[in-house]
Amino acid sequence: MNNIRIFKFLVILYSLLLIASSFVYYYREDIYIRPESYFYLLTLAVGVTFAQIIFFGRNSRSEVKFLIFVEVLLVALSFTLTQQALYKTVLGRDPWFHWILVEEIVKRGSIPPYEQIPIPYVRMPNFHLVIASGIVLTNLSYKWAQVLFAGFPTLILLMLVAFLYSKKLFDDQVGLVSILLVAISDNVLDMVGKNIVPNTLGVALAFLIFYLIYFREYHNLMIKFLSVLVAIALAFMHTVSLTFLIWQIFVISILSLILKDKSAKFYLAHFAFLIVSALFVWGIYSGFYLKSLVIIFKQLFIYGFDIERYEAKLPTTFLDAVIARSGMVLYFAIAGIITFYLLVKTLKRRAFGIKLSTLSSILATISILAGAVSFLTPALSGIAHRFWYYGEVLSSAFVGSVLANLYERKKVIIVFNLIFICALSMLMFKANVANDDNPLVPYYSQRTGWHDSEIEAGKFVISKQGNIPIASDWDYSWNLRYLKTSLMASGALKDINRVTPKTFEEVKNCNCLFVFRKDLLENRLFYLGGRWTQTPHLPLSTLNLVIKELSENEGIIYNNNNILIMHLV
Repeated sequence: MNNIRIFKFLVILYSLLLIASSFVYYYREDIYIRPESYFYLLTLAVGVTFAQIIFFGRNSRSEVKFLIFVEVLLVALSFTLTQQALYKTVLGRDPWFHWILVEEIVKRGSIPPYEQIPIPYVRMPNFHLVIASGIVLTNLSYKWAQVLFAGFPTLILLMLVAFLYSKKLFDDQVGLVSILLVAISDNVLDMVGKNIVPNTLGVALAFLIFYLIYFREYHNLMIKFLSVLVAIALAFMHTVSLTFLIWQIFVISILSLILKDKSAKFYLAHFAFLIVSALFVWGIYSGFYLKSLVIIFKQLFIYGFDIERYEAKLPTTFLDAVIARSGMVLYFAIAGIITFYLLVKTLKRRAFGIKLSTLSSILATISILAGAVSFLTPALSGIAHRFWYYGEVLSSAFVGSVLANLYERKKVIIVFNLIFICALSMLMFKANVANDDNPLVPYYSQRTGWHDSEIEAGKFVISKQGNIPIASDWDYSWNLRYLKTSLMASGALKDINRVTPKTFEEVKNCNCLFVFRKDLLENRLFYLGGRWTQTPHLPLSTLNLVIKELSENEGIIYNNNNILIMHLV
């Protein structure tokens, strides 16, 4: 009875913390920034949930597990919804063009041809078809449809599979800790709640197939059918996610042959099926991705790792980059140590004692974690965050096993665990990759959501632009084309007459209308230049002086306090 009272008390405490965080958010001073106290309250809610898992999670009733699952889900949803509600635009970079493709699918009732919407995903449209179907059913805007029909379902699927996966490897308590780790991981929060793209759902499907293939009875016809069906859906959704799955099935296949597992032929058959599917979709049907894959491997062998090049491109110090990602760095450090320890421990056993599922999981996780340093390779730097996303998901079981099993030690260890999970949560919530409005290191990343004043200025530019080209920071000027396409609803991607100066010295002589986003330029990292010549700039504390100098002989044609448009010749 005493345990029941304690559990109820923790549930009430969690509820009060979550309600308090909502009040703090609602009554925030700056409408575009969530206050620090919001993150503190959310972090404490995570700590309370972790305490419930530690003291009541093992061998608990289904009702208790379900309640903990809901609590974890609500924390992630709170973080996501409060951030999305700050802005009327989508967040991240890639969602802008996914928005346009989905809008065209909804308007036409069919997938537009590549000639009109030159986006490669017209040949791999499953992600977009899911959201388009949701918009047709609910009449929601793309911004909220992507959250409701792609982000939330992905988070729930990741949590469910993470629980089942961790439970098979360890026990149900580790499973509960793993879903908590998945829900607070910075790259997961980024991909399911901010930068929602095909990779968002793709990784969840890859994880599901990975679980089905070697944790369920693969001889079961329903499992075979389901794994093949989901794999086909994944093939027409996202290349990188499918590549992760192919690599994992390759690991299982090789190990099953070495250990003479009776299911080896089934693994090999599925591996062959995935390879054939990938080659067909990438090389024949889409016509884009196989060539790109060859180029990536070519560059990988030519350039390899280039730490100096990475550091040279950083606008900040390397220490700032580590601090901005400190939650992930700490998480991966623990994951790397524990997976390596388990690998050594497993291999020390005799061959007949090695469990294929355990060894496969360890090696697959280590390989994805190794990919976390791909940001140091010029060939893979653009997709490094995909490794981070899946790495945090796969690692949750192993990090969870450490946190769950330490509670049986001394009381001081329990207290340390609680402090650690709260600290890790805060670092994840404030991580630059996940937090668009109030990140840990503001000058390390740009803000991707647009203020209302920036939207109105964009509409002004689109409606009034004549022959004079437009210029601004790269993200704003580039995304104006998608805003224009949506506003004009012409059925084809519209471009903007623009120029791309890389420095303010070039801005002076750009012969253009330059759009100054004052709040962004003064407080966050921003980029000048074009798509392939992006130049990062630290926040400009002297912006007013720059504007004053530029405006001496030039005309200001638009000013709404945040946005200033100046004609520069």
